[in-house]
Amino acid sequence: MEDELKEDRGLKEIPASEILAKIEKGEPVEYDHVKIVGDLDISKLDLPKRHIDRTDLEINSFGLEDEIAIINSIIKITCSDVLGVCNFGEAAFEKEVDFSGSHFHEYVDFCGSQFIRTDGDFSGSMFIEDANFSASQFNGWADFKGSRFIKRADFQLSVILGGVDFSESEFNGAVDFLKCQFRFDVDFSGSKFKGTVTFNGSEFCRDACFSRCEFSQKTDFSWSQFDGDSLSFKHSKFCDPISQERACRKAKNVLERNGDRQEAGYYFYCEMDAKRKQKPCYIRYPEFFFLQLIFGYGVHPPRLIAWWGIIVAAFAAFYWIGRGSNGATQLFDYLKFSLATAIAPGYIATIITPGSTGYLFDPKYQAVAIVESIFGTFLWAGFIATFAKKYMR
Repeated sequence: MEDELKEDRGLKEIPASEILAKIEKGEPVEYDHVKIVGDLDISKLDLPKRHIDRTDLEINSFGLEDEIAIINSIIKITCSDVLGVCNFGEAAFEKEVDFSGSHFHEYVDFCGSQFIRTDGDFSGSMFIEDANFSASQFNGWADFKGSRFIKRADFQLSVILGGVDFSESEFNGAVDFLKCQFRFDVDFSGSKFKGTVTFNGSEFCRDACFSRCEFSQKTDFSWSQFDGDSLSFKHSKFCDPISQERACRKAKNVLERNGDRQEAGYYFYCEMDAKRKQKPCYIRYPEFFFLQLIFGYGVHPPRLIAWWGIIVAAFAAFYWIGRGSNGATQLFDYLKFSLATAIAPGYIATIITPGSTGYLFDPKYQAVAIVESIFGTFLWAGFIATFAKKYMR
């Protein structure tokens, strides 16, 4: 797979030293559809420094210095192949940064960097080796829309003051957003996470969207804080039921806090579905049929009434096929009797009391009618309880 990703795209070759020389002089770096040969390593450059306050965690965990290199160049390397190591760690970007559509073939390091007066545009980019953006700070937007991470993606302890766009991205390795701060809206909609995902302890100050995502392994949102009006996992797929349960519970709590009861009901259903999947099979499958499929965990009254109608019709067809009564001649007569039995359990007396003027059912069908009466009462009571819960709370 990696050989296919690193195939030659027939681009014009540019030595990395040419780009580094421009950065050192503060000249604009603007390249499109080129192949950069060699390492882009700013640690070898003589760049001005600025003092920066680092936390103990940044110093002890990542070995970051309390000085940061200042890059005054515009950097636009778009739709290009970067063949060597890309090291922009502990750098402060004062001007535009655009790597959109580029392929990074070796290790990428933006650890401890700051995008001061610019957005960080990595949309449509591909990282073939590990990508390290830990402890970085984006003062504007962090745009990774449609990006692809083949191995590990590390954004832990990052602070993003603008919007975050990872929509339609693909993460093939582990993803780490441990203790990140997202100060504006976050969009991961349509993304695929094929490795483990960690958002443990992260802070989401505005809305967060994870709709239509695919989580193939464990996803950890424990200790995350969601302060926005909306948290969405709509139509997302979780392979790990525990991760689904916890994520949907958080979304339910956020929506209930903000008064959106209808959407909260959707996540309550998904949470209960995840809990069911964790139970033994002899509990899991009966619960799926009765509580989930028919009752919809109390959040789908239309589904319940539809099943009630299906069951009434099924019993009517059973009576009609077996000609269970000599007092009924048409399917409509059987349907009318089945409906009355399901709605009013007392109606069953008309077929089991001697001398009754009701339908004269064959004795062996009387037991079937009694079962329908019990089942119909159960469904009717369930519908009333579900309706009251959904529309009158």
